[in-house]
Amino acid sequence: MNRCYLDHATTTPLDARVREAMQPFLDEGFGSPSAPHRRGRAAHAAIESARGAVAALVGCPAEEIVFTASATEANNLAVKGTALAAPRPGRILAAATEHISILHPLRTLARSGFEVVLLPVDELGRLGPATLEREAREGDLLVCISQASAEIGTLQPIADHVRIARAAGLPLHCDAAASGWVPPPGAATLPTLLALTPHLFGGPQGVAALRVASGHRIRPLIEGGAQEAGLRPGTASVAAIAGFGRAAGIVRAEREERAAAAARLAEEFRKRLAVGLAGIEFTGDPGDRLPGHVSLCVRGAEAEALLRDLDAAGIEAASGSACTTEVGKPSHVLVAMGIDPVLARGALTFMFGPGNGPGDPQRAAEALAAAVNRIRSLSPLERGES
Repeated sequence: MNRCYLDHATTTPLDARVREAMQPFLDEGFGSPSAPHRRGRAAHAAIESARGAVAALVGCPAEEIVFTASATEANNLAVKGTALAAPRPGRILAAATEHISILHPLRTLARSGFEVVLLPVDELGRLGPATLEREAREGDLLVCISQASAEIGTLQPIADHVRIARAAGLPLHCDAAASGWVPPPGAATLPTLLALTPHLFGGPQGVAALRVASGHRIRPLIEGGAQEAGLRPGTASVAAIAGFGRAAGIVRAEREERAAAAARLAEEFRKRLAVGLAGIEFTGDPGDRLPGHVSLCVRGAEAEALLRDLDAAGIEAASGSACTTEVGKPSHVLVAMGIDPVLARGALTFMFGPGNGPGDPQRAAEALAAAVNRIRSLSPLERGES
């Protein structure tokens, strides 16, 4: 069966050009970048070349890029590293819809005496600038607001948030995992801390980066070496970092075209669902959202059962964050938006990408309608039984 991959919000297939850039460092170029010999120097040069490419994607000096093993690690380094570098526990602000790789470290910090304030979002999942302006105050340690939610697709007005944070004298950390689809804020409003990972735009898994603005104090979470300016010691994965650099260059050149194509497919999918499937509610902002992203809740059907039926039909989609799918609880993102927890149990996420074709929206819509109808038919309420 020909599979239809609609889970680009979770991870993306490796671009062939990225694989080509990685291959030399999986073969003869295996040397440690810390070694003084020729092979080591070549590995070191590859890392620095990639650092420059990632910095160009972010819009910052290369020396501000710190490579990590995942976006989760980058978020932990930003949040915990900033908190632990402070002279005393203080207050940290975060959107209530942040990824758990930010919320869980904040929970840990709260147990250590830090004050954590979760800022409310509206029914579209957006944190209004006025809310941040009202809550932010001089002396706060950090504010955390992601560029976009992979779960509901809503884009945040990060540039406005950065301006407000600066006016209050506090740094802002942004999980910019969406940077493969929409540009990060420009240089004038670039967040103090910014995390991104290439596996969401055609690059390899197992590598990410954190932008740390010059002058921002941060304490490393791992000790043992001088790599990455001492902020992330350990022998680097040269192949993964080289792939990151190649993916960053490709997405800078092709992002607009990719985004437009994905957005067209997603819009067709939304239209087909709107006229062909009753009892669904689209979530997130209908317009100001990740290109190619469609999120919804299905009444009278559990997401887990729907995903099984879709998978059997060759459609690969998701429900909630990739890091929380197995927890079995209603999404904290949807709950923060005020969505009924019962309805939230039918939450699905689809995201179109470069590998999708013009027939995929119809195929996916028909498969989802069949899955919903089958599952609803099993309900006593649907059959009119008492």
